[in-house]
Amino acid sequence: MRSLHQAKGRKEQNLILLEGTHLLQECERLRLKPQLICSTDIWAQRHPCLLQLAPWQIVSPEVLCAMASTENPDGVVSLLAMPSDLTSLPRLDLANKPPLLLALDRVQDPGNLGTLLRTSLAAGVDQVWLGGGADPWQPKVLRASAGAVLQLQLKRWPSLVAGISIAKQSGFQILAAVQRGGRPYWEVDWQLPSVLLLGNEGAGLAAELTDEAQLVTVPHREEVESLNVAVAAGLMLMERNRQTHRALHGRGESSIAELHP
Repeated sequence: MRSLHQAKGRKEQNLILLEGTHLLQECERLRLKPQLICSTDIWAQRHPCLLQLAPWQIVSPEVLCAMASTENPDGVVSLLAMPSDLTSLPRLDLANKPPLLLALDRVQDPGNLGTLLRTSLAAGVDQVWLGGGADPWQPKVLRASAGAVLQLQLKRWPSLVAGISIAKQSGFQILAAVQRGGRPYWEVDWQLPSVLLLGNEGAGLAAELTDEAQLVTVPHREEVESLNVAVAAGLMLMERNRQTHRALHGRGESSIAELHP
């Protein structure tokens, strides 16, 4: 279990470490089957239903602390088979909601990545592409995402350039978020199949990713050099929901007017 704190151990064992009650509850809700649950006796007495999910073992609080990556675990850790990367693009079924992809170029901070994944799930992102950066299966990311990572379709690319090229050929518009110099994000038509590119916290996006992309930005005061990547992503990803709501609301008003001239 301690080896699963590191990417090498996760890769070798093809397992991820889930820490805490909430992630185990997410497994129950999503009908995922952990391979093993280890808990303190006190935790087991408080959560007998969760113990039905997998083989379980009582350990002392000291042993549990040695297993976990957090200083004060809440009484349980569990093992889950590492989910597989997705293998294909979402279908362009334009009769329904156009697909939205989020592509992250070398996002390093686990807290940022976890927040981005949680926001992606809330915004209805269809796939998340990762080009380097933090491992989505490390414990800090799992906690920061509040389990959202377990529900998302993820694809890790050695280089995002290849994925962006495939998406563009498949009819997606490519939107690259920049600090300044792009179109305000609310002027973009998010009702089109889209890939939103977000870059590294310090270096931003690699130049080869922005060459053929539409540049978009979140306008803000000059006193602040740039917004946190997770904050900027939240605004842009939720814009599709706002535009969808506005379109549906407009059609609803028209139909009412026709019924009651």
